[in-house]
Amino acid sequence: MEETFELWLRYKDECFRKMADDPYPTGLFCNRTFDMYACWPDGSPGAVISVSCPFYLPWYEQVKHGMVKRKCGLDGHWELLNGTEIWRDLSQCEEEMRAEVQAEGFYHLMVGFQTLYTVGYSLSLLTLVLALLILTVFRKLRCTRNYIHANLFASFGLRALSIIVKDALLEKTWRKENATIGCRIAQVMMHYCVLANHYWFLVEAVYLYKLLIGAVFSEKNYYTLYLYLGWGTPVAFMVPWMMAKYLNENME
Repeated sequence: MEETFELWLRYKDECFRKMADDPYPTGLFCNRTFDMYACWPDGSPGAVISVSCPFYLPWYEQVKHGMVKRKCGLDGHWELLNGTEIWRDLSQCEEEMRAEVQAEGFYHLMVGFQTLYTVGYSLSLLTLVLALLILTVFRKLRCTRNYIHANLFASFGLRALSIIVKDALLEKTWRKENATIGCRIAQVMMHYCVLANHYWFLVEAVYLYKLLIGAVFSEKNYYTLYLYLGWGTPVAFMVPWMMAKYLNENME
């Protein structure tokens, strides 16, 4: 780092000397400048200005034939990116090997992470199915409390299943040019199941509050409201979300 900093100081000094010695052009032009990365000469309006990659870069030998670029606007000002930062193309001056290694490492990390949570969701799904069978088969366990537990378990199971299906469809979609309708449906169902899972947590809390504070409604009538709250309320949020996605982000 110390050697790189010394080379950067030398590059900066040479840049300022060059800017001081070069004559200024006439008419409209983009001003010469040093942007802490590269030394830029005056630019003609509408032109793309290219300079060699700075020699202070530690990987300069790999990119010494590359160029860093800027655009000079028709108004005599360097073109901006998103209206804030000056646009600059550094792609030819980046260390290709390091970028490839980082990308490959990130890919393997994400694949490992996906494999880990897929195994976890699969095991969770199996145990939830077993729990649901126990709650539904044995008649002595049939009561409002266990019905609510069963719906919560079902929401957990659907959440796990929807994520597994979504990942499988996305993997196939990445190999194609266009997104499939099945992939979009899987995304919608995943968001719905996640939302329903949270609302069944709310139902559990409401039911517990009802038991502790006092019964206002009978269990038989109130269970229907629990079903509407747990499975129906998410629809009220999912429909506007789907419409907004369809109208504003319906991209292939």
